[in-house]
Amino acid sequence: MTADGSEFKGELVELRQQAHFWHAQHARAVKREGALKKQVRELKDVARSQEVLITELITDNEGLRARVAWLEQQVFGSKSERTNPPARDGDDADQEAGPCPEARPEQPRKRGKQPGTKGHGRTQHPELPWEEILHELAQDQRRCPKCGAPYEPLSGTEDSDEYHWEMCLVRRRHRRRRYRRSCGCEGLPRIVTAPVPPKLIPKGKFSVGFWVRLLMEKFLFHRPLYRARKMLALEGLDVSQGTLTGGLKQIAALLQPLYARILERSRAANHWHMDETRWMVFADVEGKVGHRWWLWVVVTHETCVYLLDPSRSAQVPKNHLGEDAEGIVSSDRYSAYKALGGKIHNAFCWSHVRRDFIRVRDGHPRLGAWAQAWVARIDELFRLNAKRRQVRSQPEAFALADRAVRDALAAVAEVRDRELTEADLHKVQRKALESLRNHWDGLTLFADHPEIPMDNNEAERALRTPVVGRKNYYGSGSPWSGALAAMVFTIFQTLMANGLNPQRVLLAYFEACARNGGHPPEDIEPFMPWNLSEEQRAAWRQASKPP
Repeated sequence: MTADGSEFKGELVELRQQAHFWHAQHARAVKREGALKKQVRELKDVARSQEVLITELITDNEGLRARVAWLEQQVFGSKSERTNPPARDGDDADQEAGPCPEARPEQPRKRGKQPGTKGHGRTQHPELPWEEILHELAQDQRRCPKCGAPYEPLSGTEDSDEYHWEMCLVRRRHRRRRYRRSCGCEGLPRIVTAPVPPKLIPKGKFSVGFWVRLLMEKFLFHRPLYRARKMLALEGLDVSQGTLTGGLKQIAALLQPLYARILERSRAANHWHMDETRWMVFADVEGKVGHRWWLWVVVTHETCVYLLDPSRSAQVPKNHLGEDAEGIVSSDRYSAYKALGGKIHNAFCWSHVRRDFIRVRDGHPRLGAWAQAWVARIDELFRLNAKRRQVRSQPEAFALADRAVRDALAAVAEVRDRELTEADLHKVQRKALESLRNHWDGLTLFADHPEIPMDNNEAERALRTPVVGRKNYYGSGSPWSGALAAMVFTIFQTLMANGLNPQRVLLAYFEACARNGGHPPEDIEPFMPWNLSEEQRAAWRQASKPP
């Protein structure tokens, strides 16, 4: 060590240099650490966002798979809702049926005559016109083939019936006899001619029966007008589209009084089934975007009314019922039916609620057992209520059946509320249960009104006719033809709902119009189903229930 301590000074400088070096290294390490921590935080944020995205994609995929399953069912599946779904691989059949096995539907009855039942033989139709065709042996067959002795004819014949169907177009020529006066009276025509036969359309060339048949082809059998023209051409009658269209325009005015009277009868009821479906009207209308209109149906125990309107708003059924209407509307849960006023009570359709759970069952396999359990509960409600309706005229039996229905409703509400408290409930489960809770008052209205059915199937069945027509001829080409479709649908379906043959009634009505110079008769009440005498009803009755 030197006297002046230079050696220590040198070591001190070296230590200071090392300290400075390590301090710089530490600073760089701290900075690097901060950068790495930031990067880790960013990676965690990305991971969390990716996890959220994956969860959302899984949820969306599940929803899309459910949607695809529902669409496949609509296109390829059975349209009946009465049968149980087939058990999936790995599922236990009893577990699939849910916790209410007693509500499981019985084995579907086979179609046709049941084994062991007594047959009824061939149905005879004495009401049909008939003709006799006599069949005889040929001359060479009337002798014994061995000795040649002639056969002796017997009294009577061996008879059998067959039913022949043919379409026959007839050209009628009306020949009006002319007469010449033989007297000399003044102021009178010299030649008098028999009167012109009544015409539905003045100077028209088609008979009353022709127009009735054309209306039935289009609006009952759903044959487009151009196909009807082809059918007529095959039978030898070429007729232009314009000729038929012009005639239908004039016929619309003749049908308007019948339509208006049926509307009045519908408004006078106190219970209505309502539904709506799209109906295309291929004409540009001021204030209307696009060609989609709406065909509404209103069904009562006597009438079946169709209303065509550009709007799907609540104003359409409001306008039909009127401001002072009071009663119950059976419908689905569409918002328009909830806005009909305080005097109208909504009876919501349990079949639509049931479909909510069927969609969950078919679209979300892991929720199948849960959804099928709810389907079974609703099926049990239908069964109990059907039993209750059967004994409405028996007070004691009705009281027991009524208690069973109310107890079942209370059990459904209890399960619904308990499941809604579960935190891990799937969103489709929660949506179905919340809809059930939100519409509970309307869904339970049938309990206090046994005459009101639990479903809205009456209206849905009534829409089948126009829907089939829509598939065949797409809709209407103009507002007037759309109005004609609504009128004819209304008249035909109302007549058939009352057990009447629409062809016979319309023939009689059009003949009355023809006798009135091509105008509606002064009094249309004799043509209303609810005003008919027993004799008139028998004359116009349908031979059988239409398919």
